[in-house]
Amino acid sequence: MGNELEPVHYSVLYREILAFFLSVFDKDRELLFLDGTAGEGGHSLLLLEQFPNSKLVLVDRDSIMLSRAQARLSAYSSRVIPIEANFSDLDSEFLNSFGVSNPPDGILLDLGISTFHLLHAGRGFSFRENEPLDMRLSSSGGISAEDVINTYPEKALSKIFYEYGEERWTKKIVEAILERRRHSRIGYSGDLAQLVSRVIPRKFWPPGRHPATRVFQALRIEVNQELLHIEVGVKKLLDLLAKGGLLQVISFHSLEDRIVKNLFRDYARGGEAKLLTKKPALPSDAETKENPASRSAKLRVIHKSLPTDTEDEEEEDEE
Repeated sequence: MGNELEPVHYSVLYREILAFFLSVFDKDRELLFLDGTAGEGGHSLLLLEQFPNSKLVLVDRDSIMLSRAQARLSAYSSRVIPIEANFSDLDSEFLNSFGVSNPPDGILLDLGISTFHLLHAGRGFSFRENEPLDMRLSSSGGISAEDVINTYPEKALSKIFYEYGEERWTKKIVEAILERRRHSRIGYSGDLAQLVSRVIPRKFWPPGRHPATRVFQALRIEVNQELLHIEVGVKKLLDLLAKGGLLQVISFHSLEDRIVKNLFRDYARGGEAKLLTKKPALPSDAETKENPASRSAKLRVIHKSLPTDTEDEEEEDEE
């Protein structure tokens, strides 16, 4: 694995994120930021560098990722408050228990999975290695991907792959899984990846992507209940955000983005905030060339306590 602390995550849309914050906040102000998905700490590092008088609440549900992010931010440790939690746990009472009494001025969520999880976590997130099918982002337990694959009934598996993965070969993939598990348990990522690859005819493999990508994505969403946490968490963060504050959310999946878009739109319609992104900000061509994984990223931004502007809100992009 090499140097355990070597960052492997690219900070997606960091130029756009900084630009939005700098358009609202003077960089010398004493601000409180909250990074609800710390990951490798890349976005947090940029905020601490650009806003030298700020403090930052560093949150991640994975203790390993939180430790990695803290190590990366060690030069700013006096300005960092680390919390191991899911961002959907965050409200004023919860933060008060960690000594955070003021509402955050700026909040950031990056809903993408860390490159570290894909390459080094050993939890079966990637189809490129033959690892135990775990896929849990938290160390606090819960159902694993192996449990889902080997115990969920046909209807439930089909719902996951079709709705979360938008997988057109769902029926045949589920049939193959049911047939395989009649004889032996599917316990490793490599086994599942091979099974899916055999089911989908090669001429229908998506260009530039492994044919099992959508199945693995759907499993991860189910195991970690990611869509539920987004629904609950973004609502809480909108309430938690200080007046005049900014909430920025990066999503990588159409279902994630739709939830964020609808929550932001409804909140803005209540007259408590203004959408700064009628359509989501997207990575530049230069960024997608530098980091191809960023190509599906979408950034939505809302500014609290500004006059609402509902004009053309229904014209936001849809998949």
